[in-house]
Amino acid sequence: MKRSRFFKVISLVLLLVMTSALVFGCGRQDTPPANDTPGGTTTPGQTPTDQTPATTEKIELRLLTPWTAGAAAYDQIEALMAKYKAESPNITIIHDALPTADARTKLTVEMAAGNPPDVSWCPLSYAREFIKDDMIIDWKPVFEDPRYPEFKQWFTETSLNFASTEDGKIMLAPQEGSIDGLFYNKELFQKYGWKVPETFDELLALVPQTNKEGIATLVTGGKDGRFAWLASALLSRSAGLDNFKALTLGDKQTSWNDPAYGFVAAMEKFKAFVDAGGYPKGVLGISASEADQMFARGEAAMYYEGAWKPGNFATAGGPEFLAKIARVDFPAMTDRPDGDPKVRVGGNVIGIFVKNGLDETKKDTAIKLAMNICSPDFNVPIMEAGGFVYAGQVDYNKANVSDVMNQLIEAYRTADAYIPSMDTIAPPAVDLAIKQTAMPGLITGEFDVQKAVAEVQKAAEDYVKAQK
Repeated sequence: MKRSRFFKVISLVLLLVMTSALVFGCGRQDTPPANDTPGGTTTPGQTPTDQTPATTEKIELRLLTPWTAGAAAYDQIEALMAKYKAESPNITIIHDALPTADARTKLTVEMAAGNPPDVSWCPLSYAREFIKDDMIIDWKPVFEDPRYPEFKQWFTETSLNFASTEDGKIMLAPQEGSIDGLFYNKELFQKYGWKVPETFDELLALVPQTNKEGIATLVTGGKDGRFAWLASALLSRSAGLDNFKALTLGDKQTSWNDPAYGFVAAMEKFKAFVDAGGYPKGVLGISASEADQMFARGEAAMYYEGAWKPGNFATAGGPEFLAKIARVDFPAMTDRPDGDPKVRVGGNVIGIFVKNGLDETKKDTAIKLAMNICSPDFNVPIMEAGGFVYAGQVDYNKANVSDVMNQLIEAYRTADAYIPSMDTIAPPAVDLAIKQTAMPGLITGEFDVQKAVAEVQKAAEDYVKAQK
């Protein structure tokens, strides 16, 4: 097993999980949605899927997830564990459920020690490192295996390609889809006659209009460094998909300060929005939950992040407030010819891995456990409860879902192209430099654009140097 490269990056990954106060879901909060009773075709206690193995050999699997009590998937994973216990008593599943940040840390440490769980929830950015060192299986042979036809029924080529390496390996079995949303308060826009911005210039023009009414244009959890999604939106709109990938994954990882690759322009746009007064005063002291509450109280017109936010909005303002919210794409930058106005931030950024080196019987059992977790029966009830967008393309009861959640699901399923949130695609040190140093520095005025970009450039150079 190749281990050297992983050990070079392990300290950087540990830096991410130990220093960031954020929790994952592409940066998601762990706050459960207001409606935490799954709907759809299954309910807790019913059979999530029919993939439990029929083997009589005694097998023990260790499963790691962040699905503790209160998490969106808690009821479903509990039902699945009960099903295994009742129907496959020869299979023992040790479910190691930890809060998201702790799960990340444990996964990273156990990988470094060579003792990972047999099956695990995993962010795409982590899986990318793990598969380079042959520590997790390549799912492509599984997807092509006629014994497992369900995968191709559940997932489109776009979903599979998104979780693929450049040489065609599939890093994860898809589970959670992710899509961004520029959420806006329809009631406020209608009351004041504001136009929902389709271009960045229109976004800037909206700022004095909202501020005139004592309402912030955009709010975010600045105290929690909630800038990873916005960083991806700004970079994709200013530079396009190919340049974005070149900076984060390709051969231009030390070109963040090169204007040709768009990050300089992205930070210039961000500074223009900050200087216009687009954020409320003291935004860096506002937590994510406080930002949710401001949005619910009508103190901010818009909120930009990912598909889990409707659950948080319902918690902050109730179903009445959720009915006021709609989703649109992040505005296009008409003066950036290389930018892509259609790419959406998101994709299949959460999935399930099976570790390499299991014997065939145990591997088959692990694959079938992963199939249960990735199945429509497991995930559609979570989606209908507002937990997250399921990565599969399956029917669901739209009447069980809020209007804004239906908009998010449709945006995920119709996207021409995805790019992940910065914290799931950029090297960890670069992501931290962007969201914890550069963008906050522009907000406080401590940095100009040149200094902000220089901070990110240095982090990128140090990262690349560490790989050699």
